[in-house]
Amino acid sequence: MNRTFIFKVMGVFFLTMMMSWAVSYINSMIHERQFRQEDVKNQIALSSAGRQTIIGPILVVPYIEQYPETITENGIKKTVIQQDTQAVYILPETLNLEGGFTNQYKQLGIYKALMYQLGGQMQGRFKFNQPILPRHSGGTVYIKPAYLSMGISDPRGFTDKPELTWNERTIGFLQGTQLKALGKGIHAELGQIDMTQTHDIPFAFKLNLRGMENFDFTPIADNNKVLLRSSWQHPHFNGSYLPDPNTQKVNSAGFEAEWRVSSISSNNQSLLINALGAANSSLNLESLNIGFIEPINVYSLSDRATKYGLLFIGLTFAGFFIFELMKQLRIHPAQYTMVGLAMAMFYLLLISLSEHISFGASYLIASLACVGLLGYYLSFVLKSKANGAIFATLLTALYGALYGILASEDNALLMGSLLVFGLLALTMVITRKVDWYQISSKPAQSLAYAEYTA
Repeated sequence: MNRTFIFKVMGVFFLTMMMSWAVSYINSMIHERQFRQEDVKNQIALSSAGRQTIIGPILVVPYIEQYPETITENGIKKTVIQQDTQAVYILPETLNLEGGFTNQYKQLGIYKALMYQLGGQMQGRFKFNQPILPRHSGGTVYIKPAYLSMGISDPRGFTDKPELTWNERTIGFLQGTQLKALGKGIHAELGQIDMTQTHDIPFAFKLNLRGMENFDFTPIADNNKVLLRSSWQHPHFNGSYLPDPNTQKVNSAGFEAEWRVSSISSNNQSLLINALGAANSSLNLESLNIGFIEPINVYSLSDRATKYGLLFIGLTFAGFFIFELMKQLRIHPAQYTMVGLAMAMFYLLLISLSEHISFGASYLIASLACVGLLGYYLSFVLKSKANGAIFATLLTALYGALYGILASEDNALLMGSLLVFGLLALTMVITRKVDWYQISSKPAQSLAYAEYTA
């Protein structure tokens, strides 16, 4: 077997691996930029508002119970008055949240984060008819002023001070939830409530809240209804509850979704009451979630594009090798290297351009630049402008197919498999009559001059 042929095959394989390493280096650069993007998002969240999680509202009725207790001191029994501070936590009977989101990007340098602004209205009703009874024999209960507490994970997101409409009264919210387990948020002081009578009290307030990328709402009422809409076309519904499929709409105009959650389908009420009573600072409640997903993430798409780098370079080198065999050309390893570097540069151009302009425009510019350069160079390497144009056309089709794969996230695997199969089939058809044993036994000076019978 001809040593030169073997060395040629090994050299092409080695160059393919080297170019693949170059693409891997660019891929690591993409990951580095992606991590930087996440750091910038965290910085923006620290200076603006981050992910928002809403829990509440909760009606809190504090009270003091005084009761007599007999103690023995120095052998003498006597009665002292003890005092115990407690609170009753009442959850809404009905809770409705309705509103719409607007979205915009907040930018820091070349990096940006997707923000949302909720303009919503929350309303519902508290119903309770159980008086607060003493827990100790002979005890007396003294009701303290009640307040309404609402957990908001990042209160900096409020664009104005919300006001509560409580039983036809208007009360301003104050900072803090007054409940350790609930964390950050707001509360409204309601004054004295007569717990000896049955109450059915409506409430309502506007919820104008800014956040970043994710919105969570925790249903804690007996009956919860959430109706949210936005012009954002790429929502991601997640969490413990999905929208009603009969009312969910996602189209080019945006999305609209409705949730209906009953206390029967959730253990949020018992978990919340137990945590509040135990002053437990950790809550693990079920919630519904809306994620505002960017349709084109330049870093994830660039990362996916580099996954095909080895395939593209390998196919191009294989095409060169076939040209050597069928067109009686001799291509120097240095020329292979130049072409491989030009193809690797495509990915570097793609990521650097996409940080400043749209991904589609970046892909078009980078692919045209590489195809144009390779077409011009190969017209000399392959000793023919026609051969250079053929290779440029094939590369154009290859880059076009890759963009189709990247743009179609749901069908990416199918399209990629069909592309690889089609290219393999084309190669097999073209080389179906090549006598590889005859080629490998050719003298060194005529390595590439294979006999091919059409």
